[in-house]
Amino acid sequence: MLLRMGDISISVDEVRRVAAKMVDVVPGEPDVWGFSVADQPDLNLALAEFVGCMNDCTAERRRGVQALAAGLREVADMFESLDASAQADVRALGAVEGWVIE
Repeated sequence: MLLRMGDISISVDEVRRVAAKMVDVVPGEPDVWGFSVADQPDLNLALAEFVGCMNDCTAERRRGVQALAAGLREVADMFESLDASAQADVRALGAVEGWVIE
């Protein structure tokens, strides 16, 4: 289905394909585990903070990509619903006016 609004054309099928492919964008690497250096408590603390930050960033990117994919699916659903509603309205008007709609 292709929707046109002024100068904008949206392929709902393409929006759905993009949303499905977003899964490939989500970082698939597991979280980084802690490191330790013998007899270096300050370095161990710094490494733990760095690893925690990396894991937080990865988790945030995952959430962002998942939210984007969900938003794209919602947009596609909205446009399909609007299209179905518009078609039903045209058919109802056509029935009242005696139009033949093919």
